[in-house]
Amino acid sequence: MTTPDPNGPVARLLRYANEVHALAGRCGRKDLAEVLAACAARWKDECTDIVVAGAQKRGKSRLLNTLVGHPDLVPVDADVATNCFLSLRRGPRLTAVVHRSTDAGPVQLPITVESIPDYASMRGDAGKRRDVVSVDITLDNPLLDGLRLLDTPGVDSLTVGHRQVTVAMLQRADALLFTLSAQDQPVLRHELEFLAEAAERVQAIAFVLTKVEDSANWRTLMEENQARLRTFVTEAVAENPARAVTLTPLLSAPWIPVSSKLAEAAEAKRREGRLERADALRARSGMDALERHLRAFAEGRESARGATVVAAALSVLASLSTTAQDDVAAGSDDEGDVAARLAQVEADLEGLTELAARRRAGAVANTFLGREVAGIVAARVAEIRQPYENSIATLKKQEQVDRYMAELPMSVQRSLEAAWSQIVYDVESLARRTLDAFARDLGLDPVEFAADPSAMPNLSQVQVRKDASADAPGEVDMVRDVLPSASIGLSLGGFAASLLGPVGFLLVAPAIGAAIFMGRRSMEKVQRNQAAIRGALRDQFAAVSREMTLDLERMVATWRVGVEQAADESLLKRRKELEGRRAELKAASARSAADRRKARESGQDRIAAIETLTRRGQELRRELATAVAALGAGQEASPAAP
Repeated sequence: MTTPDPNGPVARLLRYANEVHALAGRCGRKDLAEVLAACAARWKDECTDIVVAGAQKRGKSRLLNTLVGHPDLVPVDADVATNCFLSLRRGPRLTAVVHRSTDAGPVQLPITVESIPDYASMRGDAGKRRDVVSVDITLDNPLLDGLRLLDTPGVDSLTVGHRQVTVAMLQRADALLFTLSAQDQPVLRHELEFLAEAAERVQAIAFVLTKVEDSANWRTLMEENQARLRTFVTEAVAENPARAVTLTPLLSAPWIPVSSKLAEAAEAKRREGRLERADALRARSGMDALERHLRAFAEGRESARGATVVAAALSVLASLSTTAQDDVAAGSDDEGDVAARLAQVEADLEGLTELAARRRAGAVANTFLGREVAGIVAARVAEIRQPYENSIATLKKQEQVDRYMAELPMSVQRSLEAAWSQIVYDVESLARRTLDAFARDLGLDPVEFAADPSAMPNLSQVQVRKDASADAPGEVDMVRDVLPSASIGLSLGGFAASLLGPVGFLLVAPAIGAAIFMGRRSMEKVQRNQAAIRGALRDQFAAVSREMTLDLERMVATWRVGVEQAADESLLKRRKELEGRRAELKAASARSAADRRKARESGQDRIAAIETLTRRGQELRRELATAVAALGAGQEASPAAP
């Protein structure tokens, strides 16, 4: 890494971070000093981390494969597994290593590249992907020189854990590529909320519009996305002007339209020796412009990384300011200053008491979540059972019944497995809405929990058999079975006798009667089998519904207890902090006049230093934002043709 200009923003940033760190130490806040030190620890890392994020089906994984020249490297059309991310960096050869977090400590396991989906995809092997934190992939590609690309779970995946993993990865990100698709719906609210959260941590952000090859109106869609982003930022800043610093830069972030499909076609033409056609397709793909942006991010990583350090420093200063203001109030000659601070602390403590009451009331309401699970399961299972009921009614012959019964167990198995993912999604959505509202009411951050849709009840024993008694011959009823058949046979036999004489009657009447009798018996057997199948299905689906409901009720109960425990811990921590401040204010007010004056002067000096450092931090933040915005200057993609 080159030595920064001593008068440039990077050198000033380093000096600034050291000053804030030293101030936190002088104030006795070792905890805050460690926060800043941890944030700055990556400063000497010469590898630029670029997180690639976006909702599912936005073309993210295929984009990565195209960038590194391996179409099948990262699983496409299968979301990255919970608590897992993929890291692509340069190495001498193509390798893959799984990193696990176990009770015995971190474990590394070399794997074949072909088995990556087993460990990193939601469609992979549940046993293999257990405890997987990341899969580190190396390959010899010049694009990755000094770069590390991080593929993250979709921000709208089935599990909240997916989103949390992606947000956590932003802590180590120098830049963010956010993918949207030209063949999908415009940017959605939850994607914009993720972007707002990302902008708090990362300043170097670029939007990548994928799949432009088959969309004649991708420009219109891009303009609509930009309009939605402007509306979101405008409304958020109007509600809280302090967010303007982090959200406004999103409006000037570059938009890069790309087509992995055209880039892959270009490589195919190049292998065929059709270089002119290959160059034309490559230019239309937009990939060259995207690669230039990636290189610009790598070269400007100090500016991008500096924004994270400034954000951490400003947060530390805000915490130090509260303590300094307490010291000034406690050392004031005017007893009213101390009284006012104490009154505010007492009011905050009373507010916590009210929150505790709301927490108890909310916990009672949360207990009803388990009861709603049964309704969700019953509704979904009824939906998949109805087509089977309709199919059973169409079975008219015994061979159709036999064929249907042979295929039924596997068909039911697949239907239930497909239904399970949707049921998990429905239950988790309900729990998330309820528990998020519970957390917001207590002033807490959104809840963090995750369901694994692969952890479904054991359905390997699904058996749908017809009742054996349905095939057993029933008793012959003379009135119901024999007489109608004989009567019809005699009638038709009489008609045959008029044509063929007595011989016709003797031949036709018994044959017709027997045929009618056997037909009635066969039809009744089919009807008995239909009824038996319906009964077996009803019993099977009822048993599966009970198992699903029980598993999901346990899952929801675990989430509920976890969220309520987090609420208790947060309320307790806030109470201890307030009670500590109250004790310090009371103790300070009882000191001698000289000690109070000394504390007041110390507090005033710290407030002055904090205000000066805060202004400098805000100026640095603006400078760094300008530097980051300039990273992609002149790199915009030329319009890609559909």
